[in-house]
Amino acid sequence: MSPEDVVEKLRDEVLQKTGITVSAGIGPNDKVAKIASNRNKPNGQFRVANDRKAVMAFMRDLSVRRVNGIGRVFDRELNAIGVMTCGDIYNQRAYLTDLFGQKAFRFLMNCYLGIGRTAVRPAEEYERKSVGTESTFKDISGKAELRGKLRWTAEELEKDLLRTQFKGRTVCLKVKLHTYDVLTRQASPPKAIQLADDLYQYALPMLSKLEQEIPGMKLRLMGLRVTHLISTKKKDTDFFGAHRLAPAGLQNQGTKRKATVLEEDGTEWEAWPEEEFEELARQERQAEREELESLSQEQELKEIDQRKEHEKVAYPNSSMHESGIKGGCWDCPICFRPQLANDKEFNDHVDFCLSRQTIKEALKDSASIHAKPITNLNREEPKKTKRTQRIGGQ
Repeated sequence: MSPEDVVEKLRDEVLQKTGITVSAGIGPNDKVAKIASNRNKPNGQFRVANDRKAVMAFMRDLSVRRVNGIGRVFDRELNAIGVMTCGDIYNQRAYLTDLFGQKAFRFLMNCYLGIGRTAVRPAEEYERKSVGTESTFKDISGKAELRGKLRWTAEELEKDLLRTQFKGRTVCLKVKLHTYDVLTRQASPPKAIQLADDLYQYALPMLSKLEQEIPGMKLRLMGLRVTHLISTKKKDTDFFGAHRLAPAGLQNQGTKRKATVLEEDGTEWEAWPEEEFEELARQERQAEREELESLSQEQELKEIDQRKEHEKVAYPNSSMHESGIKGGCWDCPICFRPQLANDKEFNDHVDFCLSRQTIKEALKDSASIHAKPITNLNREEPKKTKRTQRIGGQ
């Protein structure tokens, strides 16, 4: 059978089973085939031969707006520099990189040459970005029919979301008018949704707005889709936090597997993701900062009392310098305050001042290790000596 016969048979089977007509395109790659599918709408098909000259001739007179990936804005920008059809792209190629960038240049040159993707891979090999459902039907209109179809679509999408175990933070409504114009609208609920009632609740205002914008609106397709997915799968976690891998037959063959650990008894375990380690480390650092800050605040009152007591001993006579007694007092090299000219008392005072300075420097060193600065580091009061010793030992 020729490609035309195969596609025609497929279209006939769809029409017999569903009562819906199908248009199809046949080409050497997905880009050309997709464009060709719009050539004989509705209920038709068109083939572009697998030949370089035939492909170039098909693309030469094609409006750039008919190419998937070129929207209204890009179309106007291309028209402004004289690119109306794909055949005009080559003549204006000198300006494309400077105006639109290297990536757009390659895309436009592929359009001119009719080059597209030929490898078709299963959907399981891609990371899922959305879950959606849509259906084509005979033209319908009227609020009752449209809302009934929207409700049915929401229920179908709920089934798909439950099956794939996802919720979505964005709801997208897609409709195709009887004129084959496609319109899309989207809304972002305050929380991720999955149930049909919620899907219908957030999709209905979008449909109502379209009815106001297009009086007497007739639809032949309606679809709902959710994006920004959140998985609802529950992981089987053991006491130590390792996730036991599912049996090989139940694993998704298209998804990338994480690092695993094979024990002596042959049991395979999934390695803990690096992101979780980073989060736990961040929480540990935060707890340590809070503990250090708490110790600092607790020590403030105690240090105030100690300082007052120390000053009572260190400064029994506030007019020592004024007394004129030679050798009656010595200045502390740390705090620069006068002290009694007594070896033991003076050494005790110096040791006390040095311990305060050591604590302050240790706390500053600890703060530089963490991502966020610890509050209260600029205070003049000393911190707890026990905490300083622990930090110094790290």
